[in-house]
Amino acid sequence: MTAQSSHPDVIGRIVEIIRRDLMLGPETEINPDTPLFGGEFDLDSLDALLLMQSLEKTFGFKVPTEAFGPEVFKTVESLAVFVQGLKGQTEQPGS
Repeated sequence: MTAQSSHPDVIGRIVEIIRRDLMLGPETEINPDTPLFGGEFDLDSLDALLLMQSLEKTFGFKVPTEAFGPEVFKTVESLAVFVQGLKGQTEQPGS
């Protein structure tokens, strides 16, 4: 995991996906520091897989299963940094 931070628009889209896929209401506070595994949401492996599939569809990339693990889902920010890195790999120069 890199020390870079993600773009706010990526975090916003991820928060929308988390709310939808985990069926959380708008009153549930979700910020970049919100832990996903072991936190209030306490994701399990099926939740993580569902979120990853939604992220792939939303952001237009494919993630090999071995490319992500619990460290990616440590916080919303760590997930956003992972997504931002994959997005950067799939974007064409100059686009």
